[in-house]
Amino acid sequence: MPVRVLLVDDEPMFLEALRALLDRDDRVEIVGAADNSTEAMAIASSVHPDVALVDLRMPGMNGFDLTRALLASEPALRVLAVSGLSHESDAQQALAAGATAFLLKGGLHHEVADAIVAAAGPLHH
Repeated sequence: MPVRVLLVDDEPMFLEALRALLDRDDRVEIVGAADNSTEAMAIASSVHPDVALVDLRMPGMNGFDLTRALLASEPALRVLAVSGLSHESDAQQALAAGATAFLLKGGLHHEVADAIVAAAGPLHH
């Protein structure tokens, strides 16, 4: 079974690029995409994804708070925090908020699917 993924980012171009990249990988199924935290929470509670890719820098509720909120409502969910900036403090805060891993947007190519599958755990290998 493919890993069910929710994409959360306020940049439409990034969401589309990520969707195009992941659509080519049979191990991954995109079950939702949101450009804000409210929409992300609603999608997560209705489709129960395995993994959420969450942008840390969004208007309104940021990715750190969204990670905490998603994990509170969906305890089995794995969150991969994504940022365009490589601040060590962002990575530490994301992991402290409950993220499984921290990924840089600039480095998201084919290995992003590997990170998603790894985060989902042994049931999906």
